[in-house]
Amino acid sequence: MLLGSSFLLFCMIYCCQSGLGIGQQLNQNGLRILEQQTCGIFTRIKVINGHEVKLGSRPWMALLLLRSDTEEKFACGGTLISERFILTAAHCLSRYQLVSVRLGEHKISTDSDCKSTGSIIKCSPPVEDINVERIFLHEDYSRFTGHNDIALIKLARAVEYKQHIKPICLPINEELQQQTDSQENFIVTGWGITENGTASDVLMETMIQMRNRQACSRYFVREIIETQLCVGDLVSDSCRGDSGGPLLYPAEYLTKQRFVQFGIVSYGAISCGNGYPGVYTKVSSFMPWITNILGTSS
Repeated sequence: MLLGSSFLLFCMIYCCQSGLGIGQQLNQNGLRILEQQTCGIFTRIKVINGHEVKLGSRPWMALLLLRSDTEEKFACGGTLISERFILTAAHCLSRYQLVSVRLGEHKISTDSDCKSTGSIIKCSPPVEDINVERIFLHEDYSRFTGHNDIALIKLARAVEYKQHIKPICLPINEELQQQTDSQENFIVTGWGITENGTASDVLMETMIQMRNRQACSRYFVREIIETQLCVGDLVSDSCRGDSGGPLLYPAEYLTKQRFVQFGIVSYGAISCGNGYPGVYTKVSSFMPWITNILGTSS
């Protein structure tokens, strides 16, 4: 693990030191990249607690292959937001070495992802494992408070958008940003620990409810601030392996109904689904930071 002085050295090499602060203007070049792509393609919502998603219906999902001292494993999620960038949580990258990013995955244990309906078999194209060019940790991220738990990964090559590999939309305008705090329900997606205590082999999804920040403050020692969201309930929750994955919901995006990512899974209770809510990084608070990196580093 990269802790103590090793963590400081890691940040000197990899962390972005020039990102815009929260509350500043969006970088127009970065905003243009997001606006000009087709993102968050909408499919029907059918979410029951712990429900497996339809094959290929969440093409923005990414898996991070992380290396510790003893092993390599898929241990965090993320989302494709442009041809070169993955959005994830900083805590996933501050403790482990990122080996590569996998896109287009559904069932981890199989080489081919297929579903049969009667005599018809539908298979998704092969996954793509992509090397990493650079990591941008938010310069004010604190692993002690959990604040500013956001990071961007620049891929070593541009992704070709395909049936099973496409970007998610982000809250790029004021209307979407304001919707974050007024939204009552969200969807969380990932391969995280399930209610039976094991990691899911397939991509799962559940509906969870917004809570006020005071609800999270009662459960966690850490201060919950305006750039974080408190979401989750007794029945539905995200879990450890979902870290870095998206909190999303359909919204009107540039006049079209699209899936928009409003949050990033940050941290929660050790035991999932026990009534404790989870804490999520609020994406809208970091749009200046995101667009600045996209606009200057693409």
